[in-house]
Amino acid sequence: MPDPVGHDTFRHSGYDTFRHSRLDRESEMSRLADDMNAMFSRELALGGRAAVNYAALRRVEHRAMPVDGLDAVLFFNPGRVASVMAQVDAETLRHRPCFLCPEGIGPEQLTLDWTAPYGNGWWIRVNPFPIFDRHFTISINRHARQQMDGHYADMLALAEQAPEYLFFYNGPMCGASAPDHLHFQAIPAGNLPLERMVRRGEGIRLLGKQGGVVVSRVERFVGSAFVLSSTDLSAQEKLFYDLIASGEIQTDAEWEPRMNILTWYGPGGWTTVVFFRAESRPECFFSEDPAQQILISPGAVEMAGVAIVASRDSFERLDAPRLGEIIREVSFDEAKTRIMEEQITRRQEILTVGIVSLPELVFNFKTVYTCHGRKYTGTHKALASGNHILFEDQLYEELYFRRESDKGSFELQNVTIGVDFHWNRQETQEFPDDLKLIAVDGKVVAINCVGIENYLVSVISSEMSATNSPELLKAHCIISRSWILAQIQKNREIQASQEQYSACTDTETERIKWYDREDHDRFDVCADDHCQRYYGLSRASTSAVRETVAQTWGQVLTYDGKICDARFSKCCGGVFEEFKFCWEPKQFPYLVKRRDAAAENDFPDLTVEENARQWILSEPEAFCNTKDPQILSQVLTNFDQETKNFYRWKVEYTVEQLSELVRLRSGEDYGEILDLVPLARGTSGRLWKLKIVGTKKTKVIGKELEIRRTLSPSHLYSSAFVVEKQDGKFILRGAGWGHGVGLCQIGAAVMGAKGYKYDEILAHYFPGSTIEKKY
Repeated sequence: MPDPVGHDTFRHSGYDTFRHSRLDRESEMSRLADDMNAMFSRELALGGRAAVNYAALRRVEHRAMPVDGLDAVLFFNPGRVASVMAQVDAETLRHRPCFLCPEGIGPEQLTLDWTAPYGNGWWIRVNPFPIFDRHFTISINRHARQQMDGHYADMLALAEQAPEYLFFYNGPMCGASAPDHLHFQAIPAGNLPLERMVRRGEGIRLLGKQGGVVVSRVERFVGSAFVLSSTDLSAQEKLFYDLIASGEIQTDAEWEPRMNILTWYGPGGWTTVVFFRAESRPECFFSEDPAQQILISPGAVEMAGVAIVASRDSFERLDAPRLGEIIREVSFDEAKTRIMEEQITRRQEILTVGIVSLPELVFNFKTVYTCHGRKYTGTHKALASGNHILFEDQLYEELYFRRESDKGSFELQNVTIGVDFHWNRQETQEFPDDLKLIAVDGKVVAINCVGIENYLVSVISSEMSATNSPELLKAHCIISRSWILAQIQKNREIQASQEQYSACTDTETERIKWYDREDHDRFDVCADDHCQRYYGLSRASTSAVRETVAQTWGQVLTYDGKICDARFSKCCGGVFEEFKFCWEPKQFPYLVKRRDAAAENDFPDLTVEENARQWILSEPEAFCNTKDPQILSQVLTNFDQETKNFYRWKVEYTVEQLSELVRLRSGEDYGEILDLVPLARGTSGRLWKLKIVGTKKTKVIGKELEIRRTLSPSHLYSSAFVVEKQDGKFILRGAGWGHGVGLCQIGAAVMGAKGYKYDEILAHYFPGSTIEKKY
């Protein structure tokens, strides 16, 4: 926290009166700040009340009070007792003179007249009871109640004309000691912890971009705060009032939602933080128990991480956990804030998608992007340098490039698709929305920060051909949306539980491992088959996909009120697999065994080895048992069509090939492989436990993907296979393509071609689920 006093560094002005009028926009920027500084120096030189109180700031005690990742600070400032304890009820206001009108100000107070571009006149004065050095009050030049409606543009103009300052507003029930007279306050920029955090782009979650305004929510310290950022004043003003309109007016006597507001201006335009409040003061303020009472009356400064108390007892009693409780107590709860979030945006939640990780990253901005106040277009390069990124001869921990327009896009070179699969290749791909770069393990990681609905336009086109039937497109859009939202929720639950989560058990005799979303801790999902294929605008090729996303906007599958973990794979092989045999041992009622045919229950128990062998070595009727080129061309992308046999397939290895393959893929030397012994199968016949017997080592491996990756240079099509040994060779005869859980893409394509509707397709693959519109 900077020293709160340093007035000897300010420029002295010889003026006794100050007047300011708006001239040319460029020449005006910072002139207002110069005039404010000059007035400040002159008033302190007069030696009145302000000089005494600003000198007292040197003696203000403070201590660090980190809360929830925010570097909050606590101040003991006895000079603020009048503000902290101010009575602001209607009766009190009626019987006291207004100390912001000319007749109420002290004789030593100077006034700077300022006229806003839209005609409102304002008085700028040095605040005689300061929190920080150079603390100003800006009051409208007539007696009018504290109300933001109609005056936000004035606040933006102040911020633009004095970018060295941060301007804030306390609502009439949220810290304003003069709720009978409209006013803002100003302090030098950079003093508030939450302001610094937002400027760094930390602790906030992007919600989307609305009409040129980037909308975010604060996720540290106070969860009921929204952040609006834009270079377009009119767009910023419109969205601000839309946001305010979505707030809650709590009593008939109030005329606006309870709120505090911060605004500043920088190279990237205007930024406003709006804190929505449930209470004016916390219960501890009113406590009659001296041991429990804490005299704190939160306003904008407190909500931004600078807590001010006026009594020694409160200063000694208040600690970091209690401060966090107080801020939460006076803020809107998550339910109310989420409703506002849904109203202010179409709630296209922003996903972070890991695209590529390289020692040297080349990227090309197709439109204008901004980062650290600079504009970028064209091709650029970033290099990994330890735990930092070298960009334009400077080192950064991370870089965030924000698009200037809603249609912004960028290209990334050398993006690998089909990682470890047989269609592995590199491409240059184009992506919408924003680009974030971080350094991890000596590589630059490119992360696409993209709206979920924009993401789905590409996913539907990347996972399969965009020319598929409308019914399958709708079904797939709903399950893809459901899956990603379920994964985000799952990750939050894992973090909230603070329990150790493990997806692997590895001993000398057994290795059981599954691969899922929790493998990623720096972004929500990756862009490849490990999560969902996402190849950006390169695959978003048809208007049909965009129309499908719009038609199903916000629709998800639910079961018992919770979003379904809606899995899908290319081809189930005739029977669906259950979740627990591929991932953690959980049972989902909507992910159950079923035949991929009209006769859903007509199939043997494939957990029995002999039944599984007979099933896999035959080709029973199923929706996904098709070689129809027209259907396959719809559901399979160009490189997927390189795979000709997937319903039933065969792989052969010599003993030497298999032994070397297992050694390379597992990292363990089994010696010469003597046998592959099936130990446990799931409901589709997929192996989830396999014993590998070697001359040097014997070990059980699982689950299905670990088996697939160990027995193939890329991945086996599935783990539903039987083992034959002939003429010194291991022959694997298998069924299906992928894990087989949930929707079978090829089977669903056949259903669509047969005339099934999308809700019928979903009911077949996810029995008992319901389609709901969540946003």
